[in-house]
Amino acid sequence: MTSRGNAKQFERLAILHRPDCALLQEGTEPPADPQAGLAGLISDHLVDYAVEVRPIYEALRRVVGQIAGLLILAQLTRRAEVLELPELLACQARCEEAEERLRALTEKRGVPAAHVRALDTCHRLCRAILDFFPQWRRSMDPDGEFALMEERLRAAYQHLSASSWDKGGLAMIDFRNACCSCETQISKN
Repeated sequence: MTSRGNAKQFERLAILHRPDCALLQEGTEPPADPQAGLAGLISDHLVDYAVEVRPIYEALRRVVGQIAGLLILAQLTRRAEVLELPELLACQARCEEAEERLRALTEKRGVPAAHVRALDTCHRLCRAILDFFPQWRRSMDPDGEFALMEERLRAAYQHLSASSWDKGGLAMIDFRNACCSCETQISKN
């Protein structure tokens, strides 16, 4: 592929899922049944917990998706510009927001510990990926670095998936609106 072709591919991939994309606005082994503690909550506490945990879940769900997109972009292009994209900064900010909310939630009494632990583990794995992400440019083995980040991302996804809770409005990503179909939907408009 020519240099111009590489630049066009990079630009297309970089703008496919911008932080203000309308489709983004829509909405290791996980611990043994993080849902178990949810059943023991009295209905008023259940509603309160759902209201508090949903923004954390939504933020982590988006962070996992954004990291996946950034990893794909970085692997395909191997360009340093990936590290300067506003999407990376937006992902880091969203991860920090989730961390603050998680910290506040864990300080409360009576929250389902296993459920919060699954969300916290997902966050810690995402944070580790984001902290490690710039290092692929300096590595002698970028494929090994990407493999490690992908492994952590799969584990984060498993923990996030384990913390899904339909009654609380915590549903996993609907892949019909994933970046691979984003361009199709935009071109229809």
